Amino acid sequence: MPYMIYQQYATAIKKAYEGDDSATSMHDKATQCREWLASLKIDPKLRDPLVEQVAWIEEAFRNLLVEQSDL
Repeated sequence: MPYMIYQQYATAIKKAYEGDDSATSMHDKATQCREWLASLKIDPKLRDPLVEQVAWIEEAFRNLLVEQSDL
């Protein structure tokens, strides 16, 4: 089930940021957010699902940037 939601994140990001100059900045922010969440000293059962969601967002931006650089 989560995989389908994560794919929706990726599709929404691609639609919203394709050709947008802010995609690089947004990728950087997603990376910073993921790193910050991963550093929280809370129960991993609570922390890890948050990290996973942001990691998918980060990856969606990374994939978009790769696609744009191939053009």
